[in-house]
Amino acid sequence: MAALSGLLLLTFIGCKSPTSSDTTSSIVVNNNCGAKIDVYLDGTLKTTIENGSNATISSITAGSHQLEAKKSDTGVLIISLTLTIKASTSTTVTIRGPASLRITNLYGEILSIYMGDELVGDIGDQITQILPKVAFGAHVLSGKKKTDGTVAATVTIDVTDAIEYTWTITK
Repeated sequence: MAALSGLLLLTFIGCKSPTSSDTTSSIVVNNNCGAKIDVYLDGTLKTTIENGSNATISSITAGSHQLEAKKSDTGVLIISLTLTIKASTSTTVTIRGPASLRITNLYGEILSIYMGDELVGDIGDQITQILPKVAFGAHVLSGKKKTDGTVAATVTIDVTDAIEYTWTITK
């Protein structure tokens, strides 16, 4: 009987009750915005994350929380969102570029738009399209003729703020 009591005591000390649960949660923040960011939760600075990295904010209670990301060097607000956190969960948020790029093609023919070496899409003549979530930093854009691939126009846009940038392509 003493051995059974000792075994039961060790079981209670070493194990959680099957009905108990961890009520705190976490948020994993991925930074893909092109700059170092400061992350705030409910108005309190929680972490600073380099571009291309991530961080975990732990011990978050269930409920509604305000998450904000600001550019570290200037304080420019990149994103502000309300998260509904459930108990014992992990939520992932990816911070992308805060800017957008409005491209208007007045060149007279269909152009393929490239950001660096990456094709971002085709745009017809007399058409305006918006490229969302452009990261901070300098971006070389080119418009190539759809017919033969020759470069019709290029521009370098240095994204430094959370605004809409514009590029109008003409002959």
